[in-house]
Amino acid sequence: GENKDGTNIQTYSANNADAQKFKLIAGSSNNTYGILTKVSSNEKALDVYNFGTADGSNVCQWTYYANSCQLWVFEPCSN
Repeated sequence: GENKDGTNIQTYSANNADAQKFKLIAGSSNNTYGILTKVSSNEKALDVYNFGTADGSNVCQWTYYANSCQLWVFEPCSN
């Protein structure tokens, strides 16, 4: 629930806290989105640490700059 760059994103039991609330904003292309964190007053976003591309790369919170490591694509899936 911290509002600082580098705060680790983790799973936790749902408790309706601001640390578990997010806001989507359109990215630079039609199918990308930034995922902003409410705990940062929508100033920080989910970010793949150090622009990682390998399996297991860490996801943290970082000031939103719409960098490639902060843009996400949502794809449909079936149950």
